[in-house]
Amino acid sequence: MSKIQPVKLNNNGFSLVEVLVASVIVLLVFFALMQTALIAIESNMLNELRNEAIYIAQLRMNNVRDMTYTSIVSDSASLSSCDCPSGFYSSGECISRNVRSLSYNYCTNLSCTELSGDGNCATNDADNKQITITVGWKWKGNNYTHVISTIRNR
Repeated sequence: MSKIQPVKLNNNGFSLVEVLVASVIVLLVFFALMQTALIAIESNMLNELRNEAIYIAQLRMNNVRDMTYTSIVSDSASLSSCDCPSGFYSSGECISRNVRSLSYNYCTNLSCTELSGDGNCATNDADNKQITITVGWKWKGNNYTHVISTIRNR
């Protein structure tokens, strides 16, 4: 008869269960890191869109500063062709910009108010005008605005 030889146990490696548990842990950590990266990318994009809105507001304000005092009036052109945030002004200027190779529409509105007189900038019966530039845009279904204001004297 043949003798049965004892089997040698090799305890130097990992069992299948240990490998599966380690894989699941690594996968969970990877998903958490991916979620963090996606949030960072989203925040970065929102900051880039906001920076572009600030630039557009400054550009419009500089254009107003170059105008003569009597020619400064509130916007009257319609914004109906621009995809403005809900509740945004109905008049203004639509400005399209490329941000990260994607086109975004920014709705801008110039609002002028006389600080004395009848309050209407078109009548020019006061020495000071308050000029407010509002820029609005949409991103991922949310509405955003940026507002700057200055006072201009005659």
